[in-house]
Amino acid sequence: MQHALTLAMQMRGHVWPNPPVGCVIVRDGLVISEGATQSGGRPHAERVALDRAGAAAKGATLYVTLEPCCHWGKTPPCADAIIRAGIARVVCAIQDPEPRVNGGGFRVLRNAGVDLTIGPGAADAASVMSGFFWRMRHSEPEVTVVSEVLDAAPHGLDALMLTSRGSIRVLTHRGDVTKDIQTRQTPSPCLLARMGAFGLTSAAVHRDDPILDEFSPIRRLRAKSAGGLGAVAAAESPAPFWKEQ
Repeated sequence: MQHALTLAMQMRGHVWPNPPVGCVIVRDGLVISEGATQSGGRPHAERVALDRAGAAAKGATLYVTLEPCCHWGKTPPCADAIIRAGIARVVCAIQDPEPRVNGGGFRVLRNAGVDLTIGPGAADAASVMSGFFWRMRHSEPEVTVVSEVLDAAPHGLDALMLTSRGSIRVLTHRGDVTKDIQTRQTPSPCLLARMGAFGLTSAAVHRDDPILDEFSPIRRLRAKSAGGLGAVAAAESPAPFWKEQ
């Protein structure tokens, strides 16, 4: 599971609107395949790992950092793919809060007779996916306050917010998306709602950027330090509206 978490961590900032997920398939004590959510959010980690394992996945154990999806979107459900591949056991870190999943993937696996263990690595998984969990709960990205001057979104975060001449720009790893979500002289909480609707799960803003003064003081809770693996997850505790890095 720790290796699956590492795989997920490496894709943070590159997979929105989906969460960064890692998956490892083990058979007879040996890792036979691994995968992570790919850039743009697809294919999912389970699909990558299963495709790489091929027929060797039958009877194996699959470790994954988030509940496998059970709904049809642009790709078939991962839970169904796991069953078809003949995976005997699934070890999953944490349940997916996405309303179309939210326990449904677990039910599909159990109903198919797959041995299921839930919980190992849950705190670390929630930390890796803290932005996704925050957006699921609040419909807006989690904001990290950074101390250094940046000209691009830092690794591990979806976007960077910049204020210039009264205009707010949003830069992401997948390009400048300002034409879609840029606003002029619009309250920042409204901007965050638009960013959430666009699919962004995390964003950075410089500590001296005047955009911070536009956030509602009521929502500016005491900042937490931004954590990696091992940190208490924003989704697992009273989460700050923003946090410092």
